[in-house]
Amino acid sequence: MYYNLYTKKTFSGKNLEKLEATNLKGGFCTFNQARKLKGKVIKGSKAVCKLSRMVTEGKENEFRSYPIFHESQIEFRKESK
Repeated sequence: MYYNLYTKKTFSGKNLEKLEATNLKGGFCTFNQARKLKGKVIKGSKAVCKLSRMVTEGKENEFRSYPIFHESQIEFRKESK
């Protein structure tokens, strides 16, 4: 199962094919999404792949690509009470 850690949505289409090629399973997210989840990408980690997304601005459609990281490359802070 391949899903976005931040949105909890599963990936589909060509993005799913790219993720299957990485041989990693589980959650993935972008650098900024990891920061919003109070995590940080481990120093020296490289993005596992770039996913594409269709963006519509006015009447124009364009594809944008985003580097993503696997959940094993993200270090989450432990909340202290």
